[in-house]
Amino acid sequence: MLWKKIRWWRSSKPTEATATGLAHEEAAPRGSRYLNQELSDLAFIDRVLQESANPAHPALERLRFVSLSAANLDQFYTVRVANLHRKIDAGDSSSGVDGLSPQQQLRAVNAKADRLLADQQLAWIQIRDELLGHNIRLISPGDLSTAELTDVQQHFERNVLPVLSPFIIDREHPFPYIPSGGLCVVAEGKRNLGQQTHLLIPIPSSLPRFIALPGEGFAFVTIEALIIHFIDAFFSNAQVQTCGTFQILRDNELALEERFDDLMQMVETGLKKRETANVIRLKISEEMSEHARIFIAESLGVLSKTEIEHLKEQDLPIATSEYILIDSLLGLGGMQTLIDTSLAQEYPALVFTPHTPSVPERISLADGTLFDVTSDHDLLLHWPYDDFGILVNFIQQAAVDAKVTAIKQTLYRTNDDSPIVAALIDAAERGKAVTAVIELEARDDESANVRFAKRMEAAGVQIVYGIVGLKVHCKMTLVVRREGDDSVIYTHLGTGNYHPRNARSYTDLALFTNDPALGRDVNNVFNYLTSGNLMACQQLTVSPGSLRPNIMALIDREIENSQAGRAAEIWVKLNSLTDPEIIDKLYEASNKGVKIDLTVRRHCCLRPGVAGLSENITVRSIVGRFLEHSRIYCFANGHALPHPKALVFLSSADWMKRNLDERVEVMVPILDAIIHRQILDEVMVANTRDTMQSWILSVDGTYERSPDGDFSAQQWLIENPGISGRCQ
Repeated sequence: MLWKKIRWWRSSKPTEATATGLAHEEAAPRGSRYLNQELSDLAFIDRVLQESANPAHPALERLRFVSLSAANLDQFYTVRVANLHRKIDAGDSSSGVDGLSPQQQLRAVNAKADRLLADQQLAWIQIRDELLGHNIRLISPGDLSTAELTDVQQHFERNVLPVLSPFIIDREHPFPYIPSGGLCVVAEGKRNLGQQTHLLIPIPSSLPRFIALPGEGFAFVTIEALIIHFIDAFFSNAQVQTCGTFQILRDNELALEERFDDLMQMVETGLKKRETANVIRLKISEEMSEHARIFIAESLGVLSKTEIEHLKEQDLPIATSEYILIDSLLGLGGMQTLIDTSLAQEYPALVFTPHTPSVPERISLADGTLFDVTSDHDLLLHWPYDDFGILVNFIQQAAVDAKVTAIKQTLYRTNDDSPIVAALIDAAERGKAVTAVIELEARDDESANVRFAKRMEAAGVQIVYGIVGLKVHCKMTLVVRREGDDSVIYTHLGTGNYHPRNARSYTDLALFTNDPALGRDVNNVFNYLTSGNLMACQQLTVSPGSLRPNIMALIDREIENSQAGRAAEIWVKLNSLTDPEIIDKLYEASNKGVKIDLTVRRHCCLRPGVAGLSENITVRSIVGRFLEHSRIYCFANGHALPHPKALVFLSSADWMKRNLDERVEVMVPILDAIIHRQILDEVMVANTRDTMQSWILSVDGTYERSPDGDFSAQQWLIENPGISGRCQ
C-alpha cells in the first residue's frame, strides 16, 4: 500500500527520527521546557504531507495534500527561514526559550526541510504513477506523436509565445526581476563565434501552468516543458546547449524600516521594497547543467564569487549550498490549480464527495431576515458545515434595509471580488454610516487589502487602518437598526476571516446576537480602533491588555478547584500554542492535577507528558479534509467536562505572544445555553473523540498518528447540523 511505501522509506533512515526527521538534540535540547516553533511548524507540514499517503483519501485528494504541503513549505521559507537569516545577518546568536540559537535553528530547519522536499517529490512520483491507472498522465513533449506535437505547437505559437518575453543576459542586459514563487526557464547556448550566452524566459502567472491535451483520458504538459521543447523559437543565431527551470523564494517581510503616521503609505512602501527582497531559496530543475546553475545563483546574489570558487576548489556541486535545492518537478504547490480547474470535474470518484454546506432550519423556514431570526435567541454557524452565504446575506440585508443606520466591520483577509466588500460599498452609497477597519498588513494579502480599501473609500466608506504597531486581527461586524423608538445593535463575532473562499475549507465559528451588553462592548472596541481609547467592556475581553491576564486567571481558577478537590479540566482548540508564559501556567496547572486536553493544529511549543511537569496534558493535531481554524477555550469551573456550568469562550486569538500582546483580539463568553451546548458537547467533544485524523504529540516533539479508529470529527460535523440552528 502507498501508506506503507512512504512510511518504510522514511523510517529506513536510522540516524533520523521517524516522525520529524530531526536528530533529538536538534529538535529538543535536553532539559528544555519548550519545543522549537520552527521545527514544530515543519512537523505540521510533514503531517499534511503524510495525508498524501492515507489510503482512506481518493487519489486526487492525496495529490492535493502533496500540493498543500509544498505550498506551506514555500511560505515557511519566505517567512520563518527569512526571519532566521535576518537574525543571523544582524549578529544575533542568542538562544530562544527552547535553547536553540538562530544558527542552530537554521541548521535543523534546513536538514528537515530538505528531507520534506525529498518526501514531497517521492509522494508526487508515487501518486503520478498511480494516476496512470486512471488514464491521467503528465506527458513530456518528446513523447508526443507527430500529430499531437503539431497540435501542441500550434497552441504554443498562438497562445504562449506572444505572452512570453525572453531576456538575453550579458554585460549590456542585466538580470531581470523575478518575483517570489515565479517559474523561469533559462537556456544556455553558444553563438557562432563561440561566445557563451544565456537566455532567460520568465513564465507569467497569467499563463496556465498545466496544459490539457486532446484525446482519451486526461493528458497534460507543463508550460515550462513546452517552452524548453520549443526553445529554438527564441534563438536565431546560437546553438542551444542546455535548458532548465528555476524558482526562487524571496523574503516575504514587508520591509517596514520606517513607521509612518500614514499606514497606507507605510504598507505601499513596504510592498515595493519586498519586490527586491533577498532570495531565501533557489530551486533548480535537475536537467539544468552545473554551469547554468552557477550562473543563475551568482546572478541572483544567492552565492558570491568567493563562495562559488570555494565550492569549485572543494569539488562540490552547487546544491551543497543551504540556499539551493535540485528538484525533479518545481512548483508542486501549483498542483491544486490543476485539480480544481480540470481533474475534479473529469474524475469525481477521485476527489472527496462534494460537501454542500447546510442552511439551518431557523433560517430556511423563516420568512424574514437574519435580524428576525436572531431576535428570539442567538445563532451559531459553523463553516464550512454551514453556508457562508448566510453571513454574506446578513451584510447585504443590512445594506438595503431602510431601518439600518450604521454598519461597522473589521476586514483582515478577504478576496478582491468579495460580495461583502460590494455590500459595504452599496450601503455607503445608500447613505448609511459605514466604517471598515482594514488590516493592511495581513501577510500575503497586503496588495489586495490596499486595492479594495481604496475602492471602498472612493464609494464613501469610512476607512480606518487600525493602530500603528498593532495588527487588527479580531473578526467583528456591528449593525445598528432602528426598531420602533430604539436602536438595536446586531453583532457578528467570529474566529475566522470574512473570506468566502476560505470559508469552504476552513473550520470557523460565527456567533450572531443582539445582546445589548455585547453590542455595547463591540462598539467600544470599534471606537478603540478609530480613536485609540478603549472604554471598559462588560463581556468582551480585549488584547492587548486584558486577554493575557484573563486567560491566566481562568487557568488559576482551575488550579484552585483542583487544590480544593473539585473537578478541574481545560479543553482548548487553537491553531498555535507558543507563548512561554501561558505554557508555564499550563505546566503549573498540570502539576497541580488539572487535566488539560489541547487540540492544536499547527505550532505547539508545549512539551506534553513530562513527569512532574506536563503529565496531565494531552496534545493532538487534527489534519483532515478541512483546515482546523477555530479558537475555543473551555474551563470546567468545578464540574467534569462537558458540563452546562463550564466556562466557554470563542476567540480570534491563538495563544501566541503576537496575538496576546501585539494584536487587537477579542474573547467572547458563550452565555446562550443552546450555543454553549453546541460548542462544548458537539464541537469540542467531537474533536476530543477524533481517532481518524488526529496526530498525538509526544514528549520528544514527534507526532504519531492516533491508533486506528473509526471516528472522524469532521465527518460527524458534516452529518450533524448544529443544534442552535434547529427549530426548537
